[in-house]
This record gives sequence, C-alpha cells and structure tokens, in this order.
Amino acid sequence: MSLKHAILGFLSYLPLSGYDLKKAFDHSVQHFWPANQSQIYRTLAELEQNGLVTMEVIEREERLDMKIYHVTEAGRAELHTWLTTPQPERDDREPFLIQVYFGGQVSDAELLKVMKHKLKETEERLAVYEVVHQMIQNTPQKINDPRAIFLSVLTLEAGYVNNQSIATWLRSAIERIEKKRYKIKIGK
Repeated sequence: MSLKHAILGFLSYLPLSGYDLKKAFDHSVQHFWPANQSQIYRTLAELEQNGLVTMEVIEREERLDMKIYHVTEAGRAELHTWLTTPQPERDDREPFLIQVYFGGQVSDAELLKVMKHKLKETEERLAVYEVVHQMIQNTPQKINDPRAIFLSVLTLEAGYVNNQSIATWLRSAIERIEKKRYKIKIGK
C-alpha cells in the first residue's frame, strides 16, 4: 500500500487538512500503516501537483491560514483503480524467525530471553488493538456508512487475530523449550 492511496482514501470521505489527516492516521490505520506529518505533507504536495487533490486555503485572522485538501475526480479514479487491483505479495522476511531457526547455536536461556521479549511485544500490541477497538466503539463516527466502518474495523481484527496467533505459538514454543519437549506441532 502506498501513503498516496491511504490519503486519497481518507479524502474520499471528507476534505481534511494535513493536521486532520495525521489525526485520522493515528486514530485508524496506525496499527498497520503509520505515517508521520512530514510524509503526509510531502505526499499531499505530490498529489496536488499530479491533479489528484486540490487545496483550499481558509484565511484566519488570529492563526495561520488553514489548508484543506479535496480529492478530485482524477483522485477518485486513481483510488478506485488501486482498490480494485490485486497488490503484490508483501515481503515476508522476519528477522525474529531467523533467530529461532539458528537458535540451536545459543543456550536455551539466551533463546528464551529473545522469545519472551517477542512475546511481550506481541502482547503489548494486542493490548493496543483492544484499546483502539474500545476507542472506536466509544467515539462517534464521522463517516455515516456502516459498511465502510465495518471494513475499516476489519483491518483491526486482522491485526488482532494475527498477533493472537503469534502469541499463542510463542507461549507454546517457550513452554516446550523450558520443558525440553522438542516435538513439532503442525496441522490438526
């Protein structure tokens, strides 16, 4: 996924400032696609240059002028094309699994330390997903489209399910190493 398409997605719901786009990222897709303010502004400039968004300047006397971005028809077409095009498979490199794979070269205590650290990170991520889900449940939605809301929360569910699976596997692996039960569990 590209930042460009995420921004077009947000702007397809409603016009936003760069600041509001950052808040939208932080309160919705941050768990799988974080973006910092400078990346957002740089991408907005590219989108405007390519005719995919327009910028409206709202003058304010007491504060800096506010720039509101609107998606254009060309931007909607670009987003539609991207949304309906299968994406290439992501890079599945996982440094932690290389550590496990070659873990026979270190002691159980050393390997368990690394595995327990990974489990702690995974459990912390699960806790964040739960907080985000609770926040979504308790916050009035700016989007009045139940299907769109469902699909956006479905991404949170995917992250939760994936991390829950990893945590379950890590707990099992740690227990088997601690008890020196070197039996593999694959399938039913």
